[in-house]
Amino acid sequence: MQLQRSSDGEPVRLSASLGIGGEARIFAIEGAPHLAAKIYHRPGPDHQAKLEAMLANPPIDPMASLNLVSIAWPVELLVAPDDSKRAMGFLMPRVREMSPVIDFYHPKTRRQKHPLFSYRYLLRTAQNLAACVNALHTRGYVIGDLNESNILVAETALVSLVDTDSFQVPDPKLGQVHRCCVGKPEFTPPELQSMEFASADRLPAHDLFGLAVLFFQLLMEGVHPFAGLHKVTGEPPSLEKRIADGHFPYASDLQSEVAPMPTAPRFDLLDSDIRALFLRCFVEGHAHPNQRPDAQSWQHALSQAEASLVNCPANDQHCYANRLRFCPWCQRRSLLGGVDPFPTREAVRLRLHLQKPPRPPRLVSPGRNRRNPCDEAIEIAAARAKSMRREGHLLLGALCTVAVLLAVYWIWVVGLIILNH
Repeated sequence: MQLQRSSDGEPVRLSASLGIGGEARIFAIEGAPHLAAKIYHRPGPDHQAKLEAMLANPPIDPMASLNLVSIAWPVELLVAPDDSKRAMGFLMPRVREMSPVIDFYHPKTRRQKHPLFSYRYLLRTAQNLAACVNALHTRGYVIGDLNESNILVAETALVSLVDTDSFQVPDPKLGQVHRCCVGKPEFTPPELQSMEFASADRLPAHDLFGLAVLFFQLLMEGVHPFAGLHKVTGEPPSLEKRIADGHFPYASDLQSEVAPMPTAPRFDLLDSDIRALFLRCFVEGHAHPNQRPDAQSWQHALSQAEASLVNCPANDQHCYANRLRFCPWCQRRSLLGGVDPFPTREAVRLRLHLQKPPRPPRLVSPGRNRRNPCDEAIEIAAARAKSMRREGHLLLGALCTVAVLLAVYWIWVVGLIILNH
């Protein structure tokens, strides 16, 4: 496909396909390894108007001073090579050597793909994500569809937001808002759970709910904040229903109805300020969305939590708050039967972290390694009966002997009497 840059009409040659979605396909660019092109399947005037508004007011990239891209913002329109100059797509920075954030917060995937990504790096990832969201909110943008698939993370904990053309974009020139028409229910705040996204103007407070969900998953081994065990009778509600009803398992007034997941780390593992922010977001913010903590508040609390970390003397990959008396990750390793959430460097070097830990020996193995209890009882009963029979024969012999002796005695006595008479 032959396309042109909107700035100077220079042709752009698309190379290998890097990915495809429901609305567009992404290509590499010949001769420009630092760029990628996103080409719409069905480009329309709404796409062009939204992209022009984004190009006119780009956010300040928080990682620009490090010559890194943390927000993959459009840099130029790609137009048709005819007089219409119709926008077919756009150029954007090409993000390399990064993986979806779920690969880092999901324990099993992290062990397989990024085994040396410690808890310290998870905290730093959350800080960098908060910085990106703050930069967007400062410029009046709302992400809308904030979820695990549009956040990429590097081994250094740097973050890049992609799929930025799906964000909600204000357009002062046209006096309208280009809405975000998509969203995932598990990251959607309670007030939007039953709404059509295409008809909703998103607010920063809506992003702040999804942001807190991602932070919870990063810091709590991938557990969703509204996943829990319901103690009431009946069918457990869906995750969307729990969000809509505000059933946060760590809220003190809900302990009789819902409990945290047994596989989740303890909530008090988290710094007290971070716990307070989660309660503000999911409890106070349920009825009052404006009470949800903003990205800057998260940045400060996360930074303080990272500063308080110490390394476990048994495993320097185990980082935890200096207020804790014991290493929570060593305890978790024991609870998980030897599966270490943050394996040692030596274990990773020898690839031992990919092996399943040996199962502990079973103290009792009923039904397989022991005889049937009924058969055992029958044998005991038979042996007892045999013993009783043997004891019975001995008793009868003794009685006979006594009877013979008595008979001999009385014969002798009777004989003496007869002789005397």
